[in-house]
Amino acid sequence: MKKNILFFGCGNMGSALVRGLVRDGWHGKYHFLLFDKVRERAQDLATSCNVTWVEDPLLYPPHFVFFAVKPKDVPEAASYLSSWREGILVSVVAGLSVKELKEYFSAPIVRVMPNLCVEVGEGVVPVHFSQEVPEEHREELLFLFASLGWVFEAAEEELSLLTALSGSGPGIVARFIEGLMDGGVKIGLPWEKSLRLAVQTVLGTALLLKERRMHPGVLKNLVASPGGTTIAGLHVLERAGFGGILIESVEAAYRRITELSEKVR
Repeated sequence: MKKNILFFGCGNMGSALVRGLVRDGWHGKYHFLLFDKVRERAQDLATSCNVTWVEDPLLYPPHFVFFAVKPKDVPEAASYLSSWREGILVSVVAGLSVKELKEYFSAPIVRVMPNLCVEVGEGVVPVHFSQEVPEEHREELLFLFASLGWVFEAAEEELSLLTALSGSGPGIVARFIEGLMDGGVKIGLPWEKSLRLAVQTVLGTALLLKERRMHPGVLKNLVASPGGTTIAGLHVLERAGFGGILIESVEAAYRRITELSEKVR
């Protein structure tokens, strides 16, 4: 008999997790159950992924609960699961510690802070297990998460730091790609072709760095020929403080995570 996995919350992150796991066929090995306070959101996602949505999150006893709600919504959302006793809670809530989550749940708790790229199997998936999680469930979850991208165990105090970079990173990278696209349009390329060029360039660069385990500064120096086109473009970026702006954006994301978690306490 298939074990049940309840996905509680079908917003951006919850949906990305469902799609990423469905993409790798896990809905054939587990019974995926989708619940969201906005019924249509769960229904639409369930239909597109060929899985089940439920009006009552505890209609079928879940083996794992993937709890993907905003920090401010935790008290209300947890009330839906107040009678749940057996299983493992997998929290995707930014900023709330295991200790704080235990105020709402009696089940063993796992914290995971993925980014949206899990949808295509190229996410970053830091995982922290509370001491109460049995070893067999740790192995089961790590195997499950492995289809979503780079999975690694992390100390709980690292999670907010990791989320500031990898969680917010896709938005920052998307804005960078949009800027490259706009640059292509400005010099005369159609936006569709310019976007494809920008996306493929970023994808190829990231893959090259990953495959060769190369520091980005080394690749930059390989591309930037003396007196050439690349160094001319880099000069404009440096004059505008591009590197410092990126650093400050990650710092701002980290500060915001801290602020959001403080509001729940």
